Formats: sequence, structure tokens, C-alpha cells
Amino acid sequence: MKNKNMLVNATMGAAAASFLISEYLFKMAFKRVDHVPETSEGKKKYAESYWKYVDWFQKCNKEHWFLKNEDETERMSAWFIPARNAASKKVAVISHGYKGNGETMANFAKMYYEMGFSVLLPDDRGHGESAGKYISFGWLDRLDYLQWLKKLSKE
Repeated sequence: MKNKNMLVNATMGAAAASFLISEYLFKMAFKRVDHVPETSEGKKKYAESYWKYVDWFQKCNKEHWFLKNEDETERMSAWFIPARNAASKKVAVISHGYKGNGETMANFAKMYYEMGFSVLLPDDRGHGESAGKYISFGWLDRLDYLQWLKKLSKE
């Protein structure tokens, strides 16, 4: 009987530990982050050029666009930078990376803008100014990008 109780207790302890570790890893990977982490020493050498692009992005002529999904609780946000030449039909849609936002892609936005493109910089779900508690790693975002493309085709 004593061995059976020890086995049950060990199993319950292992299950509880697995649950807590899984919960921690889930939150670390999927939960939205609204702060900018400290830059490592190795990456600081790139910071000056990065902030030049961010300064350009903050000063450029742009429009703030929004989408709402079917239940209208999830508002998606994007920045649209119109091309210098209003007649241009070229548009670059730039997707950011994990825990980034549209602004973090300012270097690519500037490059395409200088090539004569209009630029759309969406914030994926759980990123930047878009709604969402969790990151979907592109699964739900793919549907949002289809909506952004429909919106672009109407403009």
C-alpha cells in the first residue's frame, strides 16, 4: 500500500510539474509582448542604422488602416505608405517577424518606397497595435492578409 501511495504521489507530482512547465512555455512563446527588450551587446552595432529607418518611418506620410474580423472584437492594424507617384499601382505588403510589428520592418519599407512602391505594413494578431492576447504564428494571420489584399484592391 505504501508503494502504491508513493507511485500515485510521484505520478501526480510529475503531472503537476509537466503542466506548470507547459503553461510557462506556452506563455513565453504565444503571449503578446508590448515592450521592447534590451538589445544585446552584439546587436548594438546595428542599432544606429536601425533607428535611422525608424525615424524615417515615423516622419513619412502614412495612413493608419484597420480591419475587423467577423465578430468585430479583433481589430487588426496596419500602416499604409502611399507611393510618391500617385499613379503607381505597385504595392509591397511586408510581414514582420516573431514578436515584431510593422515599424520593425521600416528598413524594407523605405527600400520599396524608394523603388516606387506603396507599402503596407500590417501588425499581425497579438503584435503591435493589432488586437489579440496570443500570437498565432501565421495561422490566423493568413486570413487577415487576404483581407488586407482585398482592401488594397479596392483602394
